[in-house]
Amino acid sequence: MLSEIRAHGKAVAADEAAVLDKLKQHIQSASAAQQEDCRQEISRLRRRLEELEQITAKLYEDKVSGAISGDSFSVLIQKNEQERIQKSERLDSLLAGERKAQQDIANIHQWAGTIRQYLDLQELNREIIEELIDRIEVGERTVIDGQRHQDIKIYYRFVGLV
Repeated sequence: MLSEIRAHGKAVAADEAAVLDKLKQHIQSASAAQQEDCRQEISRLRRRLEELEQITAKLYEDKVSGAISGDSFSVLIQKNEQERIQKSERLDSLLAGERKAQQDIANIHQWAGTIRQYLDLQELNREIIEELIDRIEVGERTVIDGQRHQDIKIYYRFVGLV
């Protein structure tokens, strides 16, 4: 882990722009198709919410003009409101996801500044680990051709798995 932190620090010191571009591409490519689907769904939800507002206004007009009964109005307006709430909640969720994706890209710069401090790191301590690492996943130990293997994934704070 110590050598990996040093290597990342040296890479950032040598060519920070290239490392940042690579991380940005990694984050964006991992979710490029998902982000496009998300944008399309946001657009559809916004259109539907506008339609629901128009439908609500039309329902009130029809009730006032007597085109529909009070009972029918109540049932229709309740269905309309339930759908509007559901669509609004989904839209809020998708927008929050988009904001998180933008924040992830902004966090890359913060990570680079932090990792650069540890170019010549000689010893790990708790404070350094807490500053740099979000979590460590240790896989199951296996024996392949008589050698023990174990997957260890280090997820860095701000950028995740590098």
